[in-house]
Order: sequence, then C-alpha cells, then structure tokens
Amino acid sequence: MQKILKAIQVAGIFPVVEIERLEDAVPVAKALRDGGIAAMEITLRTDVACDAIKAVLEAYPDMLVGAGTVLTPEQVEEVKDAGACYIVTPGFNSRVVYHCVDNDFLIIPGIDSPTGIELALEAGLPAVKFFPAESRGGMKGLASMAAPFKERVKFLPLGGISPDNITSYAKSNSVLAVGGTWIAKQKYIQAGEFEQITRNAKEAMALLHGFELLSAEVGTGADEAGSTMLDTLAMAFAPAAVTGFTPLAATGDAPGTLRIACNNIQRAVAWLESNGQKVEAIDTKTNSAWMAETAGGVSIQLIEKQ
Repeated sequence: MQKILKAIQVAGIFPVVEIERLEDAVPVAKALRDGGIAAMEITLRTDVACDAIKAVLEAYPDMLVGAGTVLTPEQVEEVKDAGACYIVTPGFNSRVVYHCVDNDFLIIPGIDSPTGIELALEAGLPAVKFFPAESRGGMKGLASMAAPFKERVKFLPLGGISPDNITSYAKSNSVLAVGGTWIAKQKYIQAGEFEQITRNAKEAMALLHGFELLSAEVGTGADEAGSTMLDTLAMAFAPAAVTGFTPLAATGDAPGTLRIACNNIQRAVAWLESNGQKVEAIDTKTNSAWMAETAGGVSIQLIEKQ
C-alpha cells in the first residue's frame, strides 16, 4: 500500500476520466502519457469502465490506474479483478471502506469535514479525497480543516480544480496529489481530440511543479567584457521567483550554477527521482536541494518558492 501511495505522490496529478466507448480507453491513456502523466482514474459511471481499466493496463502495464465512483463492496471486487490498484469513493461509505481495509486494498474515500477525517483515521486510512474541493473553500478551506490533525492524513483534492487554481494545491505538503476532470473532458474524448488531452496534460504538469529558472551564474573567469555584458543584461530581467537571487550574474572560474524554483520541493524531488535523477537530501531550513550530478560542470539547485 505504501508503494502505491508513493506512486500517487510521484504522479502528482490524476486525470479523472469517464469512458463511454471502450475503444477510447487506450487512446486516452496514450494521450495522457504523451503529455507526461502516466496515471488516471477511470470512473465507474459507465458499463465499460472495468473493461476500460483492463484495456489500459494491457496496453500500458506500468500505468497507475485507479477506479473512481466506487459505491459497493461488489464493485470493489470488480475493479480489483480488472487490475485497478486503488479506489476513490464520493463519500465515506463504511461498508466499502472496511471491506477494503479488511482486504488490504487502498481506498481514498471522499470527505468534506473534520468528522470525515476522524472517521478515516479511525479506519487507519493514510489518505482521503477532499471533495468537492472548491465549493468547500479550496486550499484555504482544506488548510483550515486539516490543521488540527497535523498532517496525520494526506489529501487528494477533487472538484472544481482547474489550471487557474491547481498551483495553490500543488504547493501544500498536505496534498498527496491533485485530481481533475478538465484534462480529459468528455467533449475531447467524444470528438477524438486526443492531441488536446496531451496539451492539457503538459500544461497540468507544468503548473503542478511550477519549474522556473530562478538564477543563472555563469563562470566568466577573467573575461571582464563578458561579466559586464551579463551584468547589463541582468538589469532588464524581471525579479526572481524567490527573493535574494540575481537572475543573471557572472561568477569565477567554475562553470556556474543554475537555480530552479519549484512549487513544492518534496514533490519535485520525488518526481525527479522517479525519472532516474539523483538528488541530494533536502535542506529543510531552506527548502532546497542540489542535483547529485552536474550538467557540463554546471551545478543545479532546486529551491521551493516562497
């Protein structure tokens, strides 16, 4: 179960997909993967949902596929047989929750109150779905509701998430991952506009991590003209995303340093390591981390935005 939770955190974002035609399942999964998202939640709102889960996993065995809108213990067994590695429910249904707990199957039930969190903790659940997120106060509402529990449980916000507000959720350490329906809307699937789904996925990943070049220090050595040029160019650069850094600067004989800002250092490091990159231990005082390797001698530091 911990392995799946880690995989959900690494994925960071889960497109919620409703498949009405079985033949659309694999093209949607491919479109998401092409956009950098190897995860999806297929809802049990159609008759072909379980077959869609099977089809996606046959085509892409490494795809992280969950089942949504699971309402009964019988449906839990159906999606398990189809290959789903976890389920998400609209609310806290005790029968469904304890069926999953008794069978060691990851369930992320929907909650919208402290009472829901307490029920989840009593059941020993590590994560819950905050739903409907935006109509319950968004990230401010989530932070206020979760504060007394001191991060004893992680959240999967869903409901009203869009490119306009995803960043606020992505910055929080309380958020395991973010769910959304806008990436693979029914209108795109029905029209076969899979390229649009890929574009939406790329945008979502960019917004989730918020990678942004913070500063570039270039080793100019004794090249005074080069140093002066960089200093002049730096005057016209916008202020950095994190205060205290000059966007462009000359340095000594060393090749230099790139500093990259991100929304959440823990999420960024987990994602990089899942893609085969080595990162040094996070400095919790500065919320930063150095890449273990250099790029052509250039050191790279990740820094969480303030």
